[in-house]
Amino acid sequence: MHRKSLTLLISTLALSLSAPLLADTKLTYTDSGFGPQERKTIIQVNGDKVRMEEADSGIYTLYDNTKKALFTVNTKTKQYIETTPEKMRERMGKVVEMQNQFKEEMKKQIAAMPEDQRKVAEERMKQAEEAMKAPAPPIKMEKTDRKDTVQNIACQISSISIDGKPMRDVCVAGSDAMDAADHTMLLTMFEYMDGITAESAKAQGIAAPSDGSASVHKEGLAVRIQAVPEGPRSELNAIAKDALNDADFAIPEGFTVFEPSMAPPPAPPATAPAAPAASAPAATPPAAAPAAK
Repeated sequence: MHRKSLTLLISTLALSLSAPLLADTKLTYTDSGFGPQERKTIIQVNGDKVRMEEADSGIYTLYDNTKKALFTVNTKTKQYIETTPEKMRERMGKVVEMQNQFKEEMKKQIAAMPEDQRKVAEERMKQAEEAMKAPAPPIKMEKTDRKDTVQNIACQISSISIDGKPMRDVCVAGSDAMDAADHTMLLTMFEYMDGITAESAKAQGIAAPSDGSASVHKEGLAVRIQAVPEGPRSELNAIAKDALNDADFAIPEGFTVFEPSMAPPPAPPATAPAAPAASAPAATPPAAAPAAK
């Protein structure tokens, strides 16, 4: 009997040592300079899921690596949007169709303008279309010799430049700043988001960014992102490794799906402005949250 108990104990210990140790991570960032008040962004990693939200907003993003899907959940309307590359292509196809219809309507209205106004409007529309199709400016991230400490975590500063112009400084901590598996999952989520953004751009026929959000997390944990010289910043102010509630990483029961492409499009203006400003359509985020009622 004693021998059987000892054998069972050894077997149980062996299994526990061979199983991967899963740790949870909660990152809290303070965002300043983005508005009149500071705000907090919370990122939580639980196994193969990542939840990201602005504190007290009632809306959060949930990435599920097993399902390979991104969910935007609105706790106020009790609705959620599911986003995958396939769904993004379908949605953006409908957006492009509406844009083309709007463009044709604008052309008709511009054609009815006096000649001097018509030429200005046509030139601006041409410039807008060329700007949309132009290659995205190159983004480069380079390590510097500068170092700092955030929340007692040592980090090295890298400079991010766009088209050769310094835009942001990122202080990146080593890979040991958080659980390695959680860091990999965090990076996986940002890479997935970058893929969704690329699909959106491709469907619209516009240039995708040359680099995405995942780049700042590849070398380690980004503990501070600062626009230069003294612009908005996002800085880690807390990191916790306590167990998280699994229920916070699932779509709440009773929530219904919301499909943005089924929402009615905005009506075109009754008349065209005398000289419409040139502007590309706003970039569509991976998932637009359903409006709160």
